[in-house]
Amino acid sequence: MKKLMYVSLCLFASAFVFGAECSKYGRAYASTAEQGVPYLLENKSAQYVISYRYKFPTPTRAPEVTLGMVRPLPSTGFSRGSFTSIVINGIDSRVLEPKKFEIFKTKDSAGVDVHFNFNGIPMIQRFSISDSSPLLTMTWLRGKGKVLGTIKTMSIRFTVNPSTAGRKKDYSRQVVSSRKVYTSNGKWMKQKLSAKDGNLILQDARYQSGKGKPYAGPVLLCPDWKSILSGMVMFGNQQDMYVKFTLNPKAESWSFGMLETEIKHSNAEFADFVKTKLESSRQ
Repeated sequence: MKKLMYVSLCLFASAFVFGAECSKYGRAYASTAEQGVPYLLENKSAQYVISYRYKFPTPTRAPEVTLGMVRPLPSTGFSRGSFTSIVINGIDSRVLEPKKFEIFKTKDSAGVDVHFNFNGIPMIQRFSISDSSPLLTMTWLRGKGKVLGTIKTMSIRFTVNPSTAGRKKDYSRQVVSSRKVYTSNGKWMKQKLSAKDGNLILQDARYQSGKGKPYAGPVLLCPDWKSILSGMVMFGNQQDMYVKFTLNPKAESWSFGMLETEIKHSNAEFADFVKTKLESSRQ
């Protein structure tokens, strides 16, 4: 009875979230060998929980910081325990412990700034959500303070697992871009991407979601191509799809929007959902 009452109160409270909000989340999403630092970002139409996990060192393993997106979908989409990381001048963010976490709220958005230092180069990883859009935005910014070097090379990667159907080997993964639909046909492929590809929907042609089906739906990745030099997507007949971008080190910031939802959408329904939601949020 108490558990039911607690769930009901949580649902009741979330119903009154109108503008964007960001807060420290109560569940750690970490094992006893880790320290979890999760944050909830939400508005009236979306909820995301991102979770930093610091893996304690052992005699045979170095410490590591990974980042997962555990809500809205706990085991598919962007949910991997390490779904994204950035490499600056050869230094991977997964080997760096964040210096500071700062929650912020502006007139029309909310989020958290996570401070890093790449061997004398301060950087901020910002997660934010606006009042009107279901997108979660991740932006890397140049940090404040003394800078002891220059950024020479930058790359960022995403590991995505859309429309999961278990450990099968007959996935038919697709990337839908503004230019064309890239289909693996069961074979491992590498496809170059450019600004002409625009936003990217990652989906599966065989295991489509929908009412009454057990599979989750597609996901959306929105790169800000102004700060990107080139892109590459790699996928085949396995669960994970990999997207990598070579970034322009002279830019001031690098942004990526992400969208996933618990709603059961077929591929066509998700395309319509994306079009409707993005267009309405821009009005």
